[in-house]
Amino acid sequence: MTDRIHRIRPTPTDIYLGNPHKGCCTFQHFNGDELFAGTGWSESGPLEFPARVARGVIPGYLPTTVSYCRWFWRHFEPEDGTYDFSMIEKSLEVCADRGQSLAVRLMAFGSFKQPQIPDWYQEKYTTSPWVIPWSGGKITIPDYDSDEYFERWAAGNAAFAERFGDHPLLESIDITYIGPWGEGAGQYTQETADRFAKMYADTFSNIPRLALIGGIQLRAGVESGSGWRADCFGDGPGMCSPPDAYTPFPLAYDHMHDIYPKQIVISDAQNAWQAAPVHMETCGVPMRWFQTDRDIDFILQQGLKYHTTYFMPKSTALPDAWMDHLRDFCRSIGYRFVYRQAELPDQAKKDGSFSFTSWIENVGIAPISRHYDFALRFHQDSKEEIVVLKDVDICKWMPGDEWISTDVQLPKGFREGSVGVAAGIVPPGETEPAVRFAVKDQFKDNWVDLGNIELC
Repeated sequence: MTDRIHRIRPTPTDIYLGNPHKGCCTFQHFNGDELFAGTGWSESGPLEFPARVARGVIPGYLPTTVSYCRWFWRHFEPEDGTYDFSMIEKSLEVCADRGQSLAVRLMAFGSFKQPQIPDWYQEKYTTSPWVIPWSGGKITIPDYDSDEYFERWAAGNAAFAERFGDHPLLESIDITYIGPWGEGAGQYTQETADRFAKMYADTFSNIPRLALIGGIQLRAGVESGSGWRADCFGDGPGMCSPPDAYTPFPLAYDHMHDIYPKQIVISDAQNAWQAAPVHMETCGVPMRWFQTDRDIDFILQQGLKYHTTYFMPKSTALPDAWMDHLRDFCRSIGYRFVYRQAELPDQAKKDGSFSFTSWIENVGIAPISRHYDFALRFHQDSKEEIVVLKDVDICKWMPGDEWISTDVQLPKGFREGSVGVAAGIVPPGETEPAVRFAVKDQFKDNWVDLGNIELC
């Protein structure tokens, strides 16, 4: 039998692929929902679910496979120990219908004139008044370092995890326990940060966790294995803190210059992206950036530098003049796998094994955050068999090159003659690819064509 091989080099493509676990997100909305009007949005997740207004991408937005939603404590635990997760169940149903997964933030309370900690909690446990530094509004907050707050918030998260922790469409969970919207404003100890980080790691062991950038909670989260999220990506001078008499406007404080680079370094979070996602929520919305002449090139370059996986522009209309910039950014973030080359023998013994090599390049900026199987499909007449290459872990496909070299056992039952071979990335236990390679040489069912082997 000849030892000749054939080499396959699929043709790369730059098209949008609609792959899961990456890219642009909707916010408190789903694919096809009407966008928020103007430059505003709602902090409260959907409790009602109107019919969609468009099939696929809503005009003025970008394609998306992730919906990011957040709900207040008083909505999902209206009475102590009584949980209502119906809105999350419905959100997952809508995601399934519209080709999305659901990233979730559960929030203890909001800002002034927004939902606060539940009445039952305020009646039973220690609280105190607090003046919001950036608005002057007065709200009531729990004692963050108390056992009762930890236990009651942990119980709510445990109830959520018991219900949804293994749901295939649950994308991620935010680590939230301090301040309005869980965004970190408030005083608490390192012990409290470590305690909550461990609680989230123990409770949500099967999905990515995201800690807010800034403060001791980022280091605690990253040390527990979480990724991180930014809640003011793209702000500029004076956007969140006005210039003063001593600081000219171009040099006024902003997150992009004064918070993010510092906090990533001092929290030892530079490499967290290799194990868990990075989520960029916009400061305001991109239309406001455009109206105030923000430097879009600088903003997006910083997002690439941080190895962003998700971009969340709050389901508001994006500037037409920047649409190409934002589209290219969303295509680049997260993972993007190009199947560069495969080598297979021209012939193999029926029921035997053969040597198989592949070069795959991740041309994105981050790995995929969820486990899928790299598999080969063998097809002859009406017979089809899927072989998972168990020694291949696609979560380890960092930006750059991946080389596969292994022996593949042919499935039994194929007759002598030609057998078609294809490669794909499938969910565990399933037979249809869910992650597309960025190549043109694919069948309609997203398997990459690797030619044929002659069995003898």
